[in-house]
Amino acid sequence: MVNTFSVMIALADILFFALTFFGILLVGIFAGRNETTSKDYFLGGKTLPWWGIAGSLFGTNISANHLVGMLGIGFSIGFAQSHYEFGSIPAIVLLAFVFLPLFRRKKIYTLSEFLVSKFGRSAGILYSGISLILILIQLTGALYIGARSFLPFCKMAGLQMSYNELVILISLSATVYTWFGGLKSVVYTDVIQTFLILGSGILLAYLAITRPEVGGFFQLIQTEKLRLVSENKMNLYLSSDHPVLPWTGALSGLFLLHIFYWNTNQYVVQRTLGGKSLREARLGIVAGGLLKLTVPFFSVLTGIAAFQIWAGLGETKSIDPDEAFSKLVVLIVPIGYGIVGVILAGLLGAIFSSIDSMLHSAATLFAIDFYKPLRQRFGTKMEGTEELQAGRFFLLAFSCLVTILTLFFTDPNSKGNFFIELSAQSSHFTPALLVTFLFGILSIPVRSVYVGINIVLTPIFSILLVQLYPHIAPELIQSVLGQKLNFLHRVFLCFQFSVFFLTIATLFDRHHTNVNLHEIASNFLISIKKQKHFFKIGILIVFLLSIFIGIRIWLPKYQVENSFTGGFFVFLIGIWISYLKAKLGNNFWKSFAKRDEWLFGLLLGVTFFFYLYF
Repeated sequence: MVNTFSVMIALADILFFALTFFGILLVGIFAGRNETTSKDYFLGGKTLPWWGIAGSLFGTNISANHLVGMLGIGFSIGFAQSHYEFGSIPAIVLLAFVFLPLFRRKKIYTLSEFLVSKFGRSAGILYSGISLILILIQLTGALYIGARSFLPFCKMAGLQMSYNELVILISLSATVYTWFGGLKSVVYTDVIQTFLILGSGILLAYLAITRPEVGGFFQLIQTEKLRLVSENKMNLYLSSDHPVLPWTGALSGLFLLHIFYWNTNQYVVQRTLGGKSLREARLGIVAGGLLKLTVPFFSVLTGIAAFQIWAGLGETKSIDPDEAFSKLVVLIVPIGYGIVGVILAGLLGAIFSSIDSMLHSAATLFAIDFYKPLRQRFGTKMEGTEELQAGRFFLLAFSCLVTILTLFFTDPNSKGNFFIELSAQSSHFTPALLVTFLFGILSIPVRSVYVGINIVLTPIFSILLVQLYPHIAPELIQSVLGQKLNFLHRVFLCFQFSVFFLTIATLFDRHHTNVNLHEIASNFLISIKKQKHFFKIGILIVFLLSIFIGIRIWLPKYQVENSFTGGFFVFLIGIWISYLKAKLGNNFWKSFAKRDEWLFGLLLGVTFFFYLYF
């Protein structure tokens, strides 16, 4: 029997939710009560423990877009949405072994400082400006999906709150403790919110998957296997011309978006820069990665279970993807046990953990990359806490701007998949920024003017590509990739365009950089040599992944054997690297215990298994 709005939320639910809400505010304010310097406020004094980094990485990444949006995509499209989680793991490994060590050695606060050291001031300013635009877009999306998700529950509880009032309340609450506490407040509240997200997500997944209409995990998989291939929602690899998640785009453009998000995104990398040490940060990264692997099974899978439930009731066509979460809670959660309160607390945590991280990083970018250089340019001596105060002032102004945009430019009655729409719109900017960072990591000299032109030109090329594709793409290409260019394929093409542009600019502008081709090649090889073991292993893993995925797609009858073999083999590679590194130490076992390569091998191995099994 379907729960009714009038009796859905009990006193226990309201009390648990209220305690969570005020508890997060108090912890956030208390954690950052002694933040008096820029280093304290923006990097947590570089004292963050591994568990804080793990919780904050997970909490920052898993927003209401995941709990609500990904569940909706699981409902409407299926398990292929898990590419957004599985594909992030190789990018996380890149952060741990390539990007983060270099960033920490340079002792930077913002990633634009890295670009300034490589390509000059204008490149850093462009990165910071575009990052603020991307944060603005994503914050608007977070407020929209958060307010829309809570709206039905407010009605159930008898609260006469409108969508606009919820937007303002969520924005104000997250702003308060972020303004007071800085990065420590963000990190420690994210840890609490991580437990809430996991608890509520797993609880809702259990209630959905064990429903009689679903019959448990294995019955869910069996039911989907009996459907036509085009209707099977447990298939990780959708056709190359699929309008939303083609497998060719998931293994190309989406992977590039993962690298951008986890390695060159200020509000993600910032918490790893605040770690006590590089090893402490790496342990946090690997733990956060293991938590990431749980998301498909308590979010996307729950959406598939929801589809089976509503299919049994004959109501699938009446459910909008972004409403699937709230309607599922109404349908399946028992009344009077406080379970609704737990789920709503998890939703609150998902909303807050993303908003606070983005607000704080926006404040950091403004204070370090705009305010500080402007003051220095005019020769004004800065006071000790001036950067901190400037960041706080901007945080308030930025929060107000985001709130206004959400109120006037979002539709609480939208019928689309907002998660996918947000990714598509943001992806116009990301290929050029990613290529710029890669050229910087590899120490390839490019004049600042060309870096700037590339960052501005690539989004224009991206937008034109969407419009021109139906007219210029050959019929053969359109028959494979579809008549409309998917944004993941577009990202891959724009990445190639950006690489080509900067390469040509470098080759034809050698007289300005004062570097000949031999020196360019030497610098490139030196950069590769510094990470030669990582790149060799990376190439090996990519080669193996290609073989095993080929077997998975063209020889599906070996699916189980293939997945276990591939996953275990990657794990052995991690153990082998740790063994080689430990042999260099005086005490083998003590040295081996200090290695973390085997942990990342385990992380990649489990990911590899999922890629091959589903």
